[in-house]
Amino acid sequence: MTLSQPKSLLELNEIHREIEDMFYWHQAALLKADFTAAKNLLKEYEEVVLNHMKEEEDILLPLYRERAGNIRGGDADIFVLEHKKILEWLGRLKLRLSRLNPPNVDTKNLIALLDDEAHFKKFIEHHTLRENRIFYPEIERIVNEKEKGYLLRLLTFSPEEKPPTKA
Repeated sequence: MTLSQPKSLLELNEIHREIEDMFYWHQAALLKADFTAAKNLLKEYEEVVLNHMKEEEDILLPLYRERAGNIRGGDADIFVLEHKKILEWLGRLKLRLSRLNPPNVDTKNLIALLDDEAHFKKFIEHHTLRENRIFYPEIERIVNEKEKGYLLRLLTFSPEEKPPTKA
């Protein structure tokens, strides 16, 4: 599902809904005991999350850091630290997933993975909420219309939209 071209920077954060859907399909594959699909879906999820965080850190966060005032609970370093935590969580989930060896999957390992994924989803939910309430509204406020147009053309809005690869 590709989102229509956003009209405001606030709409950029809609990608989180699509990213959440990707994680859902990964978990659905786990519940169906399709561990190959679960691994592939987690890999795709990770690629999209990494791309999204890179865009935020390379393009939006420098503007935010330069122009946004001191915002309680919205310091630029908080977002960077949360991104690092997301990377740590993804590493942990991949490790747990790698321990599931069909056809003899240890139920304890599967439950440990699902428990970790529940905690991860809560962390992601909190991060998304912070971005919805602070980061994206502030980005929308601090850029002018010309900059906004440039940013809207520059950024990826959907997991299906891949940035051009460098040859």
